[in-house]
Amino acid sequence: MTAHTDPALPAVSQLSVRKGLHPGDCSGFSLVEALVVLAIVTVLTAVSGTTLLGLLPEASMNRATRTIVSMCRHARFEAIKRNEQIRLQCDKGQNTCEVRIKKDNSLLRRFNLTELKHQHFLERSYTTHFNDRGRASMAGTITIHNSAGLSRSVIVRPSGSVVTE
Repeated sequence: MTAHTDPALPAVSQLSVRKGLHPGDCSGFSLVEALVVLAIVTVLTAVSGTTLLGLLPEASMNRATRTIVSMCRHARFEAIKRNEQIRLQCDKGQNTCEVRIKKDNSLLRRFNLTELKHQHFLERSYTTHFNDRGRASMAGTITIHNSAGLSRSVIVRPSGSVVTE
């Protein structure tokens, strides 16, 4: 009986004798390959890191804006809930925004813009009172600037609604 061999499939004895397939030759990555991968990762990290650093002032500005919007909404909610006037005061000199009960001047909430990582400052002072129906006594705009040249505006409407620009 003769063995049938297919020329497309190598014999089992031929596979074990092929050069380069000895168990000692399969040891993983070479030092050169590992260094190339490390260099590529280093370059990608440096490029993405500098891009992310450029976004920090904008993220900080967004945080300041969201906080002031939250304070305006909090003042309005407290006025409706307590059925009395609540004062929202942003002071340019102290660089702060405060929410206080009008009748006894007790502090409900305070935000100091100088506590943020990047310099933020108010363009001008602004004060309004929210009544028991949530309406603002004086419409106005609270504008914030930072040291990177960015600015955002928080607009308080007579209806008491708050929007940003």
